[in-house]
Amino acid sequence: MYVLGWFKLVSAVLAVLLLLIVYLWIWRSARRRETRFSSEAQRAIAFARVEAERLQSSTIEPVHLLLGLLHVPLPAIIKVLPPDSHQAIREEVKDHVGGGAIVNYRDDLPFSDDARRALVAAAREARGLSSRQIGAEHLMLGLLHSETSLAALILRERGLRLDPLRTALAGWQQ
Repeated sequence: MYVLGWFKLVSAVLAVLLLLIVYLWIWRSARRRETRFSSEAQRAIAFARVEAERLQSSTIEPVHLLLGLLHVPLPAIIKVLPPDSHQAIREEVKDHVGGGAIVNYRDDLPFSDDARRALVAAAREARGLSSRQIGAEHLMLGLLHSETSLAALILRERGLRLDPLRTALAGWQQ
């Protein structure tokens, strides 16, 4: 009888431990998939919304994300886009992006499909660089994934390429 009680106790403890292990595994897996934007990336996206409204766009486009990045004074951004080039970038965007319909301020200004693809690419870049957060530098990498967006063309005109920039950012993060 004593052995049977001991066996039940050990079985119960092992069952609890197994449940705890499964819970921790699920929790870690969910956290790995869950990627959040850093405060700098959130700031860049907020400024992208402002830039989209200023340029009277009905959606946030990749070029607005680029303009939003110019408001984030991170060393990684400043190193590849020095502040003296910011005004030239703004002028180039202004020349290419005509004002659309007059848009009232909206909290829910949607992202265009191209901007969504850039954000998804930024999340992939963050995961590829083993970062827990999507940073402003990952947003820049995400913009370079596009072949045809104005933002990618502007960045390429300034000599930025996806692979060398990714390598440089990986070196800066270490």
